Amino acid sequence: MSENPKNSDQIKETLEEIHGIHGKKCNCTMSLRADLWLRHTGDDLELTPSNFHGALAEWLVNTGLVEKSAQTHVEAALYCLGVTNSNNLFQKVQQGKMGPYGIGKNGRRNGNKKK
Repeated sequence: MSENPKNSDQIKETLEEIHGIHGKKCNCTMSLRADLWLRHTGDDLELTPSNFHGALAEWLVNTGLVEKSAQTHVEAALYCLGVTNSNNLFQKVQQGKMGPYGIGKNGRRNGNKKK
């Protein structure tokens, strides 16, 4: 990723746009998702369902949001949260399947724990 002023300004504009969308709880457009992803990836970054957690961890390092030394930890955590497939934590929470484990349908601690 080159660090020229034009590129830096484009990144700032993109981030402002996604912050606005996030604040309104709207969906990002596919073109914005692609733009955001492609700004911080390399040609060799594998983006497949089985490696998405790894690609996302590498992307976070490339953006500067995660330290390089923490990349493997982030990758493992994303894998555990189900970022690799449709069997993810968000879906399980919405389906109410995490209730016995202490997470309610709203994603907050519900006090129940499976014994």
